[in-house]
Amino acid sequence: MSRRNLPEPGDLVIGTVKKIFDHGVYVDLDEYENLQAYCHVSEVSSTWVRNIRNVMRLGKKVVGRVMRIKAEQIDISIKRVSDGLKRSKVEEWKKYKTGLTLLEMGAKQRKINIETARAEIEDQLTSFHGSLFNAFEEALFRGEAAFIEAGLSEEWTKILTSIAKKNLAIPKVEITRDLEIICWESNGATLIKKALKEAIKAREEMEAEEAELSMDIYIRGAPMYRVNIHARDYELAEGLMSKVVENTENFLSEYNASVKVVEVK
Repeated sequence: MSRRNLPEPGDLVIGTVKKIFDHGVYVDLDEYENLQAYCHVSEVSSTWVRNIRNVMRLGKKVVGRVMRIKAEQIDISIKRVSDGLKRSKVEEWKKYKTGLTLLEMGAKQRKINIETARAEIEDQLTSFHGSLFNAFEEALFRGEAAFIEAGLSEEWTKILTSIAKKNLAIPKVEITRDLEIICWESNGATLIKKALKEAIKAREEMEAEEAELSMDIYIRGAPMYRVNIHARDYELAEGLMSKVVENTENFLSEYNASVKVVEVK
């Protein structure tokens, strides 16, 4: 999240509906101090709105796209934000609030106020890790290194690492695929075993800590072999899955064999 004073055209913003008129709504922007935006009734919904109060209510959380900034007014569109982007923005905001809460815990331990703490290290951590929350989450996997590499002092590092480990759980996602491996060579069974050993090596080729990434490969019944991966996020999981398939195919490429990925329903 940004600590800028104003959003920019095209930015997604999250806010709370504060005033409702027939012509539109005024929204307090949660990410900015004392900043309000306006959404015209024509930009409230992708469907025709007979009565704006049927779709808007005071206190409702909305995600809008900044259309223009002119003088003292910020115009946003609520209808120009897809459901997917809306979910992502809300999740981003929740993580940002969590990051601030954790930082406030650290500030209390150092006996300073939250604004002083933010001024000292928020921009530093955001620049290095992408967000405050990302910094704390990284500490779950890499410990103090997550803060040391971002340039924080030893005191801040020890305090924030402890807070992360006490208050956050290691995130995990799971993906599962079946590999249909068939080899028509006379020593096909032996070659498949060797191919699976190459598949297992894929984990060693991934730069990720043990807590971030794990994998199991087991036979379901020839020719089906199940690959089960747990990872910190889907990008890392899919990266390992691709490497597993690649290693298996590369080993068997010189033989009369086939490798097919089967989705698990």
